[in-house]
Formats: sequence, structure tokens, C-alpha cells
Amino acid sequence: MTGLVMRNYWWPGVMINVGKYVKGCNMCQRMKNRMEVPAEKLKLSEVLEKLWTHLIVDFITKLPLVAGKYDPSSL
Repeated sequence: MTGLVMRNYWWPGVMINVGKYVKGCNMCQRMKNRMEVPAEKLKLSEVLEKLWTHLIVDFITKLPLVAGKYDPSSL
């Protein structure tokens, strides 16, 4: 936004003044351009032909102690 203002105008403290204006402007805050790439459409998982041919398991390790009483490494 500062670049657009500085094309035609300049005064001491222009960066600070424009920054304060944009932070205080409700419309400016709601209409911000997003810097990240938009998310893609969700893709469906492929349906397997035979049941139980693939099995996925996540093993969680190195859990912290809970209140000093539970030691997950003792399992």
C-alpha cells in the first residue's frame, strides 16, 4: 500500500502514517491479499479392490512424562 501512495506523494513519515492508516482501516484488514498459494481441491483416496490388502499404522514414540507418573517408554 505504501508503494501506491509514494508513487504520487511523499512527506516525512509517509511509511509510518500509511501503516497506521491501513492497520486501523476495517475494510483494509478484511480485503488483504493473501500471500500464500490457494489450496487445491481435495482428492479422493483410491478405492482398493480387495479388503485388508493395505494397513497403515502410526507408531507414536518418545512421549513426555505425564505428571511424572506415566512412563510411555515402559510399554
